[in-house]
Amino acid sequence: MELERFRRLGVLGGTFNPIHLGHLRGAEEALELLQLDLCLFVPAWIPPHKTDETVTSFKHRLRMLELAVEGHPRFRVSDLEERLGGKSYTVRTLEAIRREVPARARLFFLVGSDAFFDIHTWWHYREIFRLASVGVLRRPGHDEGRVEEYLRRHIDTACLWNDDFRRFQTSMCQPIHFLQTTHLDIASSDIRRRLRNGNSIRYLVPREVLDYIQRENIYGIPGEATRD
Repeated sequence: MELERFRRLGVLGGTFNPIHLGHLRGAEEALELLQLDLCLFVPAWIPPHKTDETVTSFKHRLRMLELAVEGHPRFRVSDLEERLGGKSYTVRTLEAIRREVPARARLFFLVGSDAFFDIHTWWHYREIFRLASVGVLRRPGHDEGRVEEYLRRHIDTACLWNDDFRRFQTSMCQPIHFLQTTHLDIASSDIRRRLRNGNSIRYLVPREVLDYIQRENIYGIPGEATRD
């Protein structure tokens, strides 16, 4: 994928098992709030935090993503983590993308607030904040005090809130943005559970993704569960 022409590039990684409307709406609003030229969806090849469960094949997860973003002018899907091989670590992914974009381009790593508060458990996590600005998609009940305490404990003791720019700043890292986005309480694990139980997932995933899940019988859909 040619990334040289993009100056503000959002990167949204994850297992996407499957991609759902919560992922897509969060990315859409991040495009606007951070004035991104592009949002790149990067499905994990081997998710390091998912070793205790069976993950749907990369081929299916990638294809569902491609169907979900098809036709969107500023959404793209990358198979980068498959090409990198091994466990999918965000630092490796961002380093690889950084090599493909001009030095003046800005990277924004997009992450949900739930995952953000576990980021100190990720491999070489401090490097993430050096390689990219972090855009946190906020959930309801966001506590500014908790955020600042977390950042000072795990990222940089000198981290401060800049009210003019609505972001946290630190001399050690790139800015950390907390984005007030529409919260859609959808989880991939709940979608898989519904499918296992024979319940509908309509309006939780794009229609094209629903059709693909039916056609390929991913997740072991029982009979007619998701049909009209």
